[in-house]
Amino acid sequence: MIQRSAAAGKLVCRRVARVSRAGARGAAARAGFACAIALTASACATPEVKRDYLSEAAWRGSALTIVGQQMVVDAAAGAGPQTVTLIDVNQRAEVAGDAERRARILDRRVANVQRELVRNGIAPAAIGGWAGADQGGVQIYPPGELQAKPMVVVAHY
Repeated sequence: MIQRSAAAGKLVCRRVARVSRAGARGAAARAGFACAIALTASACATPEVKRDYLSEAAWRGSALTIVGQQMVVDAAAGAGPQTVTLIDVNQRAEVAGDAERRARILDRRVANVQRELVRNGIAPAAIGGWAGADQGGVQIYPPGELQAKPMVVVAHY
């Protein structure tokens, strides 16, 4: 249908689409069904996994350097819905001494990273800890209970 109106002394043509009631109900039903499928698919979808590595430059003993703090700030800023960010605290830290000393240093590093994440707006409940894969295993995806947490700090003991 074409409507004509006079605006400021000019004749303007506009096309106006008319939809029957039956067509509108069918389109609304299809749109509602499509939205239901999209919501179901997004709720069941596996989260995207991002991985950040804190290298030797990020640490001074077990304390974060300015470079390390900036890496954690960047990881916190990149957190989003349906993503899991793994922050690897120096893949397998080479520390002089026995395994117990190495474990203590890794524990302090994990605590420092968690503290920095909290300082940058990540809730403590949203931060998980993971020991990573076993010595011989390769597991790049966190276990099921950690997939619900946006930040996971990985320490390879």
